[in-house]
Amino acid sequence: MTRKLLDRVPATSARTRATTSLPGADQAAHERIIAAQVKTKVWLELDGGFVIGDGGVRLLLGIVRHGSLAEAVRELGWSYRHAWGYLRQAEARLGVPVIRTRAGKGTARGMELTEAGHLLMERLRALRDRIDEALGPSGPTAIEVAARGRRAARRETRRGARR
Repeated sequence: MTRKLLDRVPATSARTRATTSLPGADQAAHERIIAAQVKTKVWLELDGGFVIGDGGVRLLLGIVRHGSLAEAVRELGWSYRHAWGYLRQAEARLGVPVIRTRAGKGTARGMELTEAGHLLMERLRALRDRIDEALGPSGPTAIEVAARGRRAARRETRRGARR
């Protein structure tokens, strides 16, 4: 596929490039291209539908770390509603629970991952690690992940206001 795309790009002669570039512009462009960072997004799909992505893995890790969805979303900067919907969508797509609540009082109460949740988290973490090993850290930053959750929460709020 790449070869076919490259075949369609017209070759430019050195003379054409020289007349259309400013002195030093090629060097500056070269330096900017070299300085550009590679960014990747990783997600899992099942039957063509989104299951979980980089942000979801951070959410699951937060649940494991804190034992609480509320604490995990606070750490991520997502709304509780967005995170709850995100997890329910993943569970619907997979057909199995990813999280379960822990009954009890005080610190005994909270949330934990099911076996499927742990497998899901580990699968995507392993893929992300392999990509980052090859390219260097290329996934979304914590700020970028948080921004996605806030954008989704604003969309949900606007939708609710229209109803």
